[in-house]
Amino acid sequence: MDPVRPGAAPSAPGRRRTIVVGDVHGCLEELEALLVAARWNPGVDRLVLLGDLLDRGPDPVGVVRRARELRAECVLGNHEEKHLRFAAHEARRRVDPGHRNPVRMSPDRAAEHAQLSRDDLAWLAALPRVIPLGGRWLAVHGGLLPGRRVSAQPPDWLVRLRYLDVRGKPVHRTRGEAGEAGVRRWTEVWTGPQSIVYGHHAREGVVVDTPRPGVSCVGIDTGCVYGGKLTAFILPTQEIVQVPARAARAEPGDVED
Repeated sequence: MDPVRPGAAPSAPGRRRTIVVGDVHGCLEELEALLVAARWNPGVDRLVLLGDLLDRGPDPVGVVRRARELRAECVLGNHEEKHLRFAAHEARRRVDPGHRNPVRMSPDRAAEHAQLSRDDLAWLAALPRVIPLGGRWLAVHGGLLPGRRVSAQPPDWLVRLRYLDVRGKPVHRTRGEAGEAGVRRWTEVWTGPQSIVYGHHAREGVVVDTPRPGVSCVGIDTGCVYGGKLTAFILPTQEIVQVPARAARAEPGDVED
């Protein structure tokens, strides 16, 4: 199986494609440019976003509203999940002034959150954590634990997973990024049978793992908000389309989520 075909020939006119877009993080201009570069055909092509529309970039709320306008499908990202928890505690605090919101947000992100309308929050709250893409392909923001059915995956790790220890247990990203012995990316040991397109783990380029024959894991968070690229993975052709960031809007060391 050839898991990625950069520059593959475009689909025949009128043939429905699924365009899967990596973490946008408020980079609305790049999202619009990517849809043009991918030759997105409204009403024909399917548009699926991999979550983390919010935070870090210049227009996160604009990205949410554009996704709604486009009727895009989207999986829940860890940044959306945090905003939803923050909103739930704020609602409780309005009823009980003594309640303290335990979800921490920087002043900038709290201001961003305040711009989200009730309809925006309702749309975010309805986002699934996994989206079937057709064939054996699935979209997820974070990751999946090997040896478990998709229906039995812990919800939190679907939006946050990056690394596993030798026992297959999730570990904090700092252990993986430190190169600790025995710690691996989940994509290296995913047993399938589904192939996965995922975001969450920003890298300089598209990362493809083939942990077993016929199973691929394609990571397309290519760090647009850090000055990298915004990436689309297109099915069924497995074409990669990218546009460069207009500018770096955040530092990779920004780990608030």
